[in-house]
Amino acid sequence: MKVSIHTLTDAAANLHAYLAKNHWNGQALQGPDYGIRFNARIGRFIKSYTSFLPWSDDYIYTQAQKYWILDNWLTSDLGLANQETCQEMAITCSEYVLSMQRPEGHWEYPNPEWRHRIATVEGNYAAMGLLETYLRTGHRPLLDGAKKWYRYVIENVGFEDQGGKLAVNYFANEPGSMVPNNSASALRTFALLAKAANDDQYLETCPGMVAFLQDAQLETGELPYALKGPHGSSDRIHFLCYQYNAFQFLNLADYYRLTEDQTIWPILEKLARFVSDGVSESGASRYNCDHKGPEVSYYTAALAAALSQATALKLGDYRSLAERAFGLVLSQQRPDGGMAFFSRGNYGFLTDKRSYPRSQSMILYHVLSGLQTHISPTTQRELT
Repeated sequence: MKVSIHTLTDAAANLHAYLAKNHWNGQALQGPDYGIRFNARIGRFIKSYTSFLPWSDDYIYTQAQKYWILDNWLTSDLGLANQETCQEMAITCSEYVLSMQRPEGHWEYPNPEWRHRIATVEGNYAAMGLLETYLRTGHRPLLDGAKKWYRYVIENVGFEDQGGKLAVNYFANEPGSMVPNNSASALRTFALLAKAANDDQYLETCPGMVAFLQDAQLETGELPYALKGPHGSSDRIHFLCYQYNAFQFLNLADYYRLTEDQTIWPILEKLARFVSDGVSESGASRYNCDHKGPEVSYYTAALAAALSQATALKLGDYRSLAERAFGLVLSQQRPDGGMAFFSRGNYGFLTDKRSYPRSQSMILYHVLSGLQTHISPTTQRELT
């Protein structure tokens, strides 16, 4: 599929309208989720093939809200929908995320299998959403909420410290394996907080996390999924490697833009090369380092955005790969604006066609990110 500015803008506008119509409850994005454990492996397919049954599995993930908040600000910036409505949704959603924060500073994980666990990634993404809206509006309680999360990370989540190399823990008060993905999102969160608060104290742990990522990165450029630490049971190197590394690239690229920390640059260079190997001939993201399929739509969108940003940062010329991946994503969009499937080819023949707001809000953000990377100020004026 040929990818142009106008095909990207149409796709973004239509997906935004779909999410607003089908998953926006007036305060937050809400709907089914692919989840973890049994549901991720088997349950979601049963629900997809029996969609006529009233499955009561709607969730509100702060990760989805972060993407929806940024989706609305970017959609407004680019003039792809009513700007006042988009801004109102971003602000309302931010206020809802703030209302979900517990007095101690954390957010509870919505999935019942992890009930009562406090996941670092959920808090990081919640804080990112709050900070984006604070930077746009100056509404102080949003900044205070992000500061409260930061204190909770420092005092309760904690880090695995190996000679000054810091890996933020996956769960609060529950040390385990060292997971680079969590440190990458923490780096972006803390850098955004430092900018919003105009206070570099929030960058105090960043050099240690960068050192951990430098040490963890493989010669291929891949950041492993998990490494055994003092409390970890074992290494898990190649789990869903391309999509995780694409998301890590995007977070670390934002960290670089916010801080201009040159020590992250070599990590980004190697990451970009690794992620580029994940785009298959069709444009789809390879499922992992050993298998091409099954195909997952939001993985492909993440790779497309990462390679688009890598090109913009002059880390290499990945334009053709980014266009190939974006083209496949856009070809999977239905006339109503939603995505045709979440995944296909699972176990060789299963397809999951349920509409998941978390993954579709990510896809929208990645399309908007690709647009923003390549649209010149002149073209922006023409579109708006």
